[in-house]
Amino acid sequence: MKFSLETALIHPHTKRHGYRALACPIYQTSTYENRFMSPGVYSYTRVSNPTRHELEAVAGAAEGGRYASAFSSGLAAVASLFSIVPSGGSVLAGSDIYGGTYRMLSDMSEKRGVTVVFADPTDAADFCSHITKEVSLVFIETPTNPLMKVADIGEIARRSAGRAILVCDNTFLTPVFQKPLALGADAVVHSATKYLCGHHDATAGLVITNRKDIADEVDFYLRTAGSGLSPFDSFLVRRGMETLVLRMERHAANAMRVNAFLRSHPLIEEVLFVGDPNHPQYEISKKQTTGCGGMISFRLNEKADAGKFISALKLITFAESLGGNASLITHPYTQTHASLPEEVRLKNGVTPTLLRLSCGTEAADDIISDIAFALDACS
Repeated sequence: MKFSLETALIHPHTKRHGYRALACPIYQTSTYENRFMSPGVYSYTRVSNPTRHELEAVAGAAEGGRYASAFSSGLAAVASLFSIVPSGGSVLAGSDIYGGTYRMLSDMSEKRGVTVVFADPTDAADFCSHITKEVSLVFIETPTNPLMKVADIGEIARRSAGRAILVCDNTFLTPVFQKPLALGADAVVHSATKYLCGHHDATAGLVITNRKDIADEVDFYLRTAGSGLSPFDSFLVRRGMETLVLRMERHAANAMRVNAFLRSHPLIEEVLFVGDPNHPQYEISKKQTTGCGGMISFRLNEKADAGKFISALKLITFAESLGGNASLITHPYTQTHASLPEEVRLKNGVTPTLLRLSCGTEAADDIISDIAFALDACS
């Protein structure tokens, strides 16, 4: 019997062991008793663990993928995919991506001789024109971090098919609102620290795919690098995913109201939100998603001071990360994207006036009141 996503996320996806606990048990062990000449499924937790296995099973089911691997962070998950690229190979990546991913690609370029080409993914034809015979992997975020650009996953998948592996970072929308594998992506990556966990209490990453060749490479990296997710963090993310649909609906509803408020305020120069009909890729977003998520970026105008605004917030926390119940605000120029060269930040639009807001699940009126108070205090 096939269940809806809301139902599937609540119930176990692996066999109940031992005492048949309803909640996923935490197998807090480093090793397992083996039978001589008859190895079991589990032998050493660096390689595999039942709690991690349950998380991987539910994440794979949620994204519509046969294979899933859980890592100690989102960047560890990204690194497993980049490990597929041979020395001297080439990667095509979206120009607006998380600073940590940019830093990793730059390091690959310097130390492994990998050529990295950055291009705007909002124009699929132009973006894919950069796929040469040397490019073995294409990496996109959609929506992008932090400028909320939207890439047409299906069109990029069509143009890259048979030429390069297409990896899509689905952290911002999750499988609740977007399913890249169904749109043609070869692999999906998540910083599960964010929405999948949803409570700011675990650091994790996930890779999901339907391709066994990719899954084998990713699993080899996990086993060899020792970057698999711990049993306790696996439990926390698995538990968080039980309420993922409920939380994403609330995040999105709150973001819609915050977007309306920001667009009407005289101190706001620009609002970047994929759920707004004014967004330049709104029609693409409507075509490939079922919701807008809870992420909003916005620019203060010359009459407002970003530092004063942030300091005046009482409810919203100034902190890196996103996707939890508590609303967070980030200054990408000095935080998440500080590792990008300044000329790249400014060229991409990551300026000192840009702020990125993760709308939590608090009452929308309280979030808006806090922003309104801070805006009054910063001019």
